[in-house]
Amino acid sequence: MEPVDLAKLETAIKYVERIAEGNNPVNNLPMEEDAVLNNPNVIRCMYFVKGVLEEVRSNGGVIGGRKAREPREPFPFEILEQFRYERDQSIMYVLKQIQAPLEGRKVKKLSAKTVTNWLKAAGYLTVAYSEEVGKETTLPTAKGKELGIYTEVRSVPGNTYLAVIYNQNAQEFVVRNLEKMVNGETEDDTEA
Repeated sequence: MEPVDLAKLETAIKYVERIAEGNNPVNNLPMEEDAVLNNPNVIRCMYFVKGVLEEVRSNGGVIGGRKAREPREPFPFEILEQFRYERDQSIMYVLKQIQAPLEGRKVKKLSAKTVTNWLKAAGYLTVAYSEEVGKETTLPTAKGKELGIYTEVRSVPGNTYLAVIYNQNAQEFVVRNLEKMVNGETEDDTEA
């Protein structure tokens, strides 16, 4: 996005601040008691607008932009050699385990969604209705079950769901193919 004109932004902040203080925005003289801009709701609104404008100013005049993030280094796939199976677990925890040695480094994070979408496209997972939980959910296909992906019914207050769990073979498959998953390569390029 293009940054706004910072001089105009400063003027807008000054005018909004004057209105919020009960003054005429142009000449900074006190407004009459019955002026609509002297209404407490308008004054609160002006303080809010002032805060938003000051945030835009602190963001370098960019509206809707995010403060510049520190650059992140690409994921170092060589750390996958350190992976050791601990226990059957969901993909979220597998990825957390993989990324643990990178704690404190500015590295692009691995996404469970990236992995599960790739596994769906490759025919290991699908979305289907589950009688066990009475709703559509992610399930392993026959190919996924053969790989070592299975489900467990879990409950939290007010919700029963199927957790998709990866055994040792399935986790090692993910680790071997993770770079391909992140790079969007197809199953034809997959190491089984």
